[in-house]
Amino acid sequence: MDEAVLTALIAAGAAIGGGALTGVFTFSAAKRQADAAWAAGERQAAAAWEAGRQQAAAAWDAGQLQATAQLDVARRTLTEQTLANQRALRRAAYVTYLSRTDSAQQALSAWQNAIGTTDEAPRRREYDAAMAEVGEALNVVRLEGPDPVAGAAETLRDSLAANAPGTGHAVAQEAFLAAARAALTPAWAVPDG
Repeated sequence: MDEAVLTALIAAGAAIGGGALTGVFTFSAAKRQADAAWAAGERQAAAAWEAGRQQAAAAWDAGQLQATAQLDVARRTLTEQTLANQRALRRAAYVTYLSRTDSAQQALSAWQNAIGTTDEAPRRREYDAAMAEVGEALNVVRLEGPDPVAGAAETLRDSLAANAPGTGHAVAQEAFLAAARAALTPAWAVPDG
């Protein structure tokens, strides 16, 4: 064989061997690089997953807090509305009762002034009718309460009896008004003292 062919064969063998060796090293390096990229991707995905889980947990907790706060506001609003309605019903009952007792007081005075006259019997019937209306209104006050107001209302009714002393009505009416005002005043409006 010719020396030139031999040199060419050696050069070709060296080129093939070098290329194969370079290919093995390149493949090995590429595999290490791919493994490193895969591991980095897994770490990044795990970190993103954990961050997403923490964000979802925080959003859940915030939602729970917000829902609890809204429920609390709704409860307070409902309680305040209920108390306002109760005060309105009581106020109406107390006003009606005062009106009926005033009418009964006037009927009592008219009857007492008519004693011994021809108007005595009709005035007595007016007084009896007015006292019946006082009794009906008193039942509503008893129902709406509270007990101190109902007690003061009973005392006011008793002051309208035909045999009651004349000065008792004004005192009983003032006591009823004081009890009614106390019952109608919201707890937050009472000054600390």
